[in-house]
Amino acid sequence: MSALDRALDLLDLFGPDTTALSLTELSAGSGLPLSTCHRLAATLVARGYLDRGEDRRYRVGVGLWSVAQRSPLSDRLRESALPALARLYEETGENITLAVLDGGRALYVERLMGERSIPTVSRAGARLPLHTTGVGKVLLAYQPEAAIAAHLSAPLERPTRDALADPARLRRDLAETRARGYSVTRQEMTLGSASVAVPILQAGRCVAAVGVIVHLARLDPPRLVATLSRAAAAIVAELERLD
Repeated sequence: MSALDRALDLLDLFGPDTTALSLTELSAGSGLPLSTCHRLAATLVARGYLDRGEDRRYRVGVGLWSVAQRSPLSDRLRESALPALARLYEETGENITLAVLDGGRALYVERLMGERSIPTVSRAGARLPLHTTGVGKVLLAYQPEAAIAAHLSAPLERPTRDALADPARLRRDLAETRARGYSVTRQEMTLGSASVAVPILQAGRCVAAVGVIVHLARLDPPRLVATLSRAAAAIVAELERLD
């Protein structure tokens, strides 16, 4: 492995539920010797990609955030979508999510939430399963058949008892999602929550998905689909304006 590979392995250890790690934990998680971890971590701290606190634990530094903001995804999609996402939040008062396909998972590019929104595990920068999230189902449903088959052939996570982990049932659900143009989930990622999502299509290709997460008791697909469709159309129009 190159030094770059090793450094990236260290960065990959951080996640939504793992925000601070000691040198010993970095070594154990990466399988690298303590001396190697210490050297690599020191370099990452010097470049701003990691921070080392007074507790001697490492955290993701602002350098990574700065680099991420220069990506086409942040510069174009997120900035283009924010006005429509804000209107969508004003109209619904619910959790609003924007996601793209990334490494076989749904990468949440943006999330808006309010005080009365139902708590969820989704957050900006999180990567969640495709088949258990509203935006993820849309992203998967609009993939080529070979990509769908590959996803269904792998073990399917089941965060809740209502998550579809049977490939045949999931395939039918994905076919229905594409046929009607939107997805619906009910307690498949988080108990008590439901979601509706629609694709953001450019030249017939699904480049992202926008969704609303609500309490199961407030699920109203027809109303939410109409609102989401207007938001998706506004996002597409803004993206095309910038092309």
